[in-house]
Amino acid sequence: MAATSFDPAEIDIAILREMYRGGAVNLAGVDPRLNATRIARSLKVGRARVAARLKWWREAGFLRKFDVWINPALLGWQGAWVPLRVGHHRVKPELIERLALVDGVVSGLEFLGEWLSVGVVAPDGASLNRRVRLLRHMPGVTEVDTAVPWVVTEPTRRLTPLDVRIVRALRHRPMATLSEIARTVGISTRTMTRRYSDLLDDRAVWFVPVFDFRALTRPVVSLTLHVRPGTAREDLSEQIRSRFPLTLDFTTSDVGPEMSPLDLVFFVTLPSAAYLEELERLVGKAEGVENVESYVMVRILDFPEWFDSHLESLVSPVGRGPRTPADRAIARRG
Repeated sequence: MAATSFDPAEIDIAILREMYRGGAVNLAGVDPRLNATRIARSLKVGRARVAARLKWWREAGFLRKFDVWINPALLGWQGAWVPLRVGHHRVKPELIERLALVDGVVSGLEFLGEWLSVGVVAPDGASLNRRVRLLRHMPGVTEVDTAVPWVVTEPTRRLTPLDVRIVRALRHRPMATLSEIARTVGISTRTMTRRYSDLLDDRAVWFVPVFDFRALTRPVVSLTLHVRPGTAREDLSEQIRSRFPLTLDFTTSDVGPEMSPLDLVFFVTLPSAAYLEELERLVGKAEGVENVESYVMVRILDFPEWFDSHLESLVSPVGRGPRTPADRAIARRG
């Protein structure tokens, strides 16, 4: 964590929402090259104000980096979030080191206390179950909750050798300009711009922000509400936001955890930890809410090794069967 701390404000929530394509805060979907000018224009505020906040995010250590993921569906793999509970929070550092050695562990979210959630990818359901069993038997783990599958839009085409070179360069320097990446890869900026847009639009590449919530002066709570059928999300969101304005809705779009329509998730920034009970009372008494779970978020974990080791295999080897809908259509046509 950086020596300085970052005090979040409503402008930061608005900027963060704007950075997600379509405004849906989720596992992926961020476009880190949305510059301050475009964000400011959309929010109708001064560019200097947006630029200063983004700079503060980085200098305070709140936004550590962007991790660049290849869509696991390009390999025919699937993903899931696996919630883990440890016997004591002091075992977490050693457990996190071990998680980096598990094939298929790509991400994580650490909560205050005994829980953390691990992002795992696997080639099929049986392999995913084996990884879950492996996590269950790791030293320090006392409980493994039900894995939550990811909803993933499958790309319409596989990556070309040029695409792979571009992704490799983006993974090495995710915040470099497209002109800089173009020079690294050896193509024109115009070609790079077109290829970059295609990769994002096809959901072949995901930019995943790696946040460290310890850099904030206020706690951020992941709030999950289980509601009765017919409960209006908008009404609940408004009730929470009227008391705690620094609230983000977490929504499932074409990339993210497979959520029941009766489970609503919000990220709520509180004035201090003392307000957690007030938040739980507020939503617990709201009409339609049947269950409340809240966890203070500590940091997002990144485990880049899986993507580095599997990236080269995306260049179609001779003899390998079709992977995407487009591949299968070509194969059917002969």
